[in-house]
Amino acid sequence: MPKRTRDRVEIEAPPEPRALLRSRDVPDELVDRAHAAGIAVGSLWGWSGWRKLDAADIERQIVWHRRFTTGDLRAREVTEADSAAFCDLWENSPEEIGDLEITVLRGPDAFAQFRLQKGVHLQVIADGNVIVASCGWSRRNVLIAGQRHSVRYGQALRVHQDYRRQGLGDAVRMIAGAMNEVSPSVGQYDIMRSGNFAVVGWWKKYVPDFFESTPQREGEVPGLPISVSQIPAVTRGSTSPCVRPGRREDLAQCVALINRTHGGLDLFRPHTEEYLESQLDEGYWGDRQPRYPTVYGWRDFFVFETAGRVRACAGLWDRGRDLRERIRDKKSGRERTLAGTALLDWGYAEGAEDAPAELVADFAARTHALGRDFLSAPLDHAPELAKKLESLEPGVETRYLRWGNPSPKITRPYTDLRWW
Repeated sequence: MPKRTRDRVEIEAPPEPRALLRSRDVPDELVDRAHAAGIAVGSLWGWSGWRKLDAADIERQIVWHRRFTTGDLRAREVTEADSAAFCDLWENSPEEIGDLEITVLRGPDAFAQFRLQKGVHLQVIADGNVIVASCGWSRRNVLIAGQRHSVRYGQALRVHQDYRRQGLGDAVRMIAGAMNEVSPSVGQYDIMRSGNFAVVGWWKKYVPDFFESTPQREGEVPGLPISVSQIPAVTRGSTSPCVRPGRREDLAQCVALINRTHGGLDLFRPHTEEYLESQLDEGYWGDRQPRYPTVYGWRDFFVFETAGRVRACAGLWDRGRDLRERIRDKKSGRERTLAGTALLDWGYAEGAEDAPAELVADFAARTHALGRDFLSAPLDHAPELAKKLESLEPGVETRYLRWGNPSPKITRPYTDLRWW
C-alpha cells in the first residue's frame, strides 16, 4: 500500500527491482532513498543488462538525479526550441578517428534525421542554455531471421568537448523517458565508425563484457561490418525519359519491388501500401501546413517505368541540406566538409538491374544539381546492381553494427540510411 505523508504519497519500490537489487547486495535502505528522491523505476533498474547496479551505482544515480532536478544541470527531453543549442553540441563534440577529427554538423533543421525515423526518444543534459550531452533511441519493428521483433537503435550519443570526463555520457542514458516512449524491445543495436576505438574503450570502462557477443576483428572496432557505396555526384545533360516522379497509384507496384529486393534481410520491415504512403506523406493527412518542416516525401520519390510497368523505385533524401561531416587532419590541419544524398525506399524487379542502375545514375545527377558531393547507396546485398554501377567509380564507407544478443542473431542486416 502507498504510504501517505503530509506532502505527498510515497510509492514503495516494486518487488521485482527490489529483489534484483538485493541479489546484488544493495540494501533496502538505499533503494528507499532512491525512490524517495524520485528516481523512476525504469531508470533504477532498466539498464540491468549492462549496468553494475551495485550500491555504488545506485548512489551515483541519486547524485545525478539531484543534480538534474535541483542542482546545476537539467536533464529532459529535447524540444524544438533546442535546435540551435543542439547544433552547437554536435559542432563541439568531434569524434577522434586515428589522425582524423570528424565533426557532424547539423542544421538548419537540427532534427531532420530524427524526424525521418519517427518515434525517437531524444534526451539531453543542459547547463543553462548550453546542451552538454545527448543520447537517443528509436524503436523499430523489424524481421530478424524471418521472425518479427521490436528492437531499439541507439544513437546521438554526444558530450560537449568542454564537459568531457565528468561522467555525462553515462548519466545522459539514465534519464527517465516519457511515459509513451518507454516500450519493450528484444534488444538494442548501434553502429560505430570504423576506427572509433575511443567509444569502444568508453563502453569497456563501464561494462567489461559489453562486446562479448559481438564479432571481433583484429585492428578494427567490434561489430558486423556493413558497407555503403558513395557514388560521386555527376553532371549529366538530361535525365532518363524512363524516370518520373512517383504517384499514389504506383504504391502497390513499388511495395512489391521493395519487399522483393530486401525480403529475408535482418532489420528489414516489410512494406505495405499504407506504410510507404505514410512515409512519403511524412505522417500528414490532408492539406499540409507550410510551417511544418519537410525532410523527405513525395517530391523526392521516383520510379523507372517502361512499357507501362514500374521496374524500379527509390527515394532521394537530401541529407546534406541538414547533415554534413567536417573532416580535419589533426597533423596537417587540412579540413574538408562533405555533404551527400541518400537512397531510401528502393527496390527493383528480379533480373532488372539495368532499371535501378539507370535510376541511381539519374540520382547522381540530381545530387550534383543539389550541390552535394555524393550519393550513398546501401548495396551490400545487391552485388549485380553494384557491378553495373562500377563505371560511376563509387567509394565505400564501412561501419560496424553491434548487436549484443546471441539470439536472435543478426547475420545479413538491411541498411536503412535513415539510421546511418
